[in-house]
Amino acid sequence: MAETSLATEIDLNKARMALPILEETAYFNTGTIGVMARPVIEVYQANVERFQSRGWVIWDEMIAAGNQARVRMAAQIGARPEEITLTRNATDGANLVAAGLDWRPGDEAVISDQEHPAMLYPWTYQAQIGRIKLRTFKVEFDPAATLENFRRQITDRTRVIAVNHITSPYGIRLPAIEICALAREIGALSLVDGAQSFAEINVDVSEIGCDCFTGNCHKWLGGPNGAGFFYARQSVMERLQPCYVGAGSGLFTAGEGLKLYPDGRRFEFATRSEAVYATIPAALDWFDQLGWPGIEARTKLLSTYLKSRLSQIKGVQMLTPMEWERSSGLISFSLAGADHKSLLETLKRDWKVWPRTLDNDRAIRVSTAYFNTTEEIDRLVAGVEGYRNR
Repeated sequence: MAETSLATEIDLNKARMALPILEETAYFNTGTIGVMARPVIEVYQANVERFQSRGWVIWDEMIAAGNQARVRMAAQIGARPEEITLTRNATDGANLVAAGLDWRPGDEAVISDQEHPAMLYPWTYQAQIGRIKLRTFKVEFDPAATLENFRRQITDRTRVIAVNHITSPYGIRLPAIEICALAREIGALSLVDGAQSFAEINVDVSEIGCDCFTGNCHKWLGGPNGAGFFYARQSVMERLQPCYVGAGSGLFTAGEGLKLYPDGRRFEFATRSEAVYATIPAALDWFDQLGWPGIEARTKLLSTYLKSRLSQIKGVQMLTPMEWERSSGLISFSLAGADHKSLLETLKRDWKVWPRTLDNDRAIRVSTAYFNTTEEIDRLVAGVEGYRNR
């Protein structure tokens, strides 16, 4: 497939020139850790130097920068600033819900069988310490089948539904809108893990209809490590009780004690790396310049192209749906008879492409990000074919 036939809307040359890693290898692991564009790195470095060298003198500017990040992130996902908490990562958001609710004896939570540890561990831990009962439903390629599996796990004790937007291992897109609608029907809270959807596909929390949404900036957005966000409806935010509090969580008076802020600030306390949060707007600016619709369109086209090429290789089993509407920029596959760890090393060493393994090295996962090319995909496919034929 010729690159010119990909009717993308972004300036690909501009995008690739800003990512030095692409001179070394084809980077296909954005789903684990993204790469930061030069303009964003420059802002990040300037923020670190300014914030770390001026101390208390620049405190007000640091606070203002964090507030700007909150406002920008809220606008990007269709929320209000007071509904946003600036966190370290998506895992923080999952824990804020799992540990922050006032659980009653017999309460149940429902998760999928393809949750990332960011979701699996917090909910499993709450079950292990006896606060909840955890129920799990099976994710399938067919969203209708997934939804039916989900329905079967609902009981009159279901209080929270916590699911991926896009599954981390296989890039399967869950019917999040329908799941959240069902949660509303039964009076349960819904939490969506957007670690693999934010900055890859359009995310609008009002459209999804979720009560809570957790995400990060270090994957598809290419922002700094340690920058994440958590959204909760205002009424839900006020119900979540922090496990940790400190300066910044609320107001303290001698007569009334500590009164937590009713908004996302209740989870933000003590000295934090403000340079990280101050860089979030720069990462959003970079995507604004390239064009969010074009980024999603290119991710779709590259994902579709890769799946088409891989499916033609004898012995390849696709672990990701072929249809874009059911999938994402994460594509997973296995090769019959292959040592996938060896295959990965061969791809990195001989073909200069950098995906990753998963399922204890039983499969390969590829992330097709906006900056990848069909030539890079062709190299990856040639590497898989070469390994099979050796």
